[in-house]
Amino acid sequence: MNSLTNKEVVRHFFEIYNNQDYETAYKYLAPNYIDYGLPQVRSVEDAIEILKGTHKAFPDIKVVIDDLIEENNKVVFRGHFTATHLGEFVGIAPSGVKVEFEALEIFKIENEKIAESWGYWPLSDIVSQIQAAEKV
Repeated sequence: MNSLTNKEVVRHFFEIYNNQDYETAYKYLAPNYIDYGLPQVRSVEDAIEILKGTHKAFPDIKVVIDDLIEENNKVVFRGHFTATHLGEFVGIAPSGVKVEFEALEIFKIENEKIAESWGYWPLSDIVSQIQAAEKV
């Protein structure tokens, strides 16, 4: 069995956004995965619920990985996302607005699984794009 590099683990994880295959999360996230950017995420199941919620709000979300930088057991991700706001998002009714944003995240890898992450997702930028387009 070939082992995966830490970068490959992160790359495979982000495919969940593109293909909505939630079972894949069990392959690439540790059972007790912690996302320090989202206090409600303390397990792989919590992460899956966030992914499902993201897909409800933005069913066509796509991610392109711009950079993966590895140091020791951590991988830094920089990527950009495109999506259409077709479901409720942070209390905002579906608008049909197309959004685009960049995100940064650091992943700690243990035993070929993501154990922890720290991320920056530009929530205010996403909301601003939706609200600006609604005013036009």
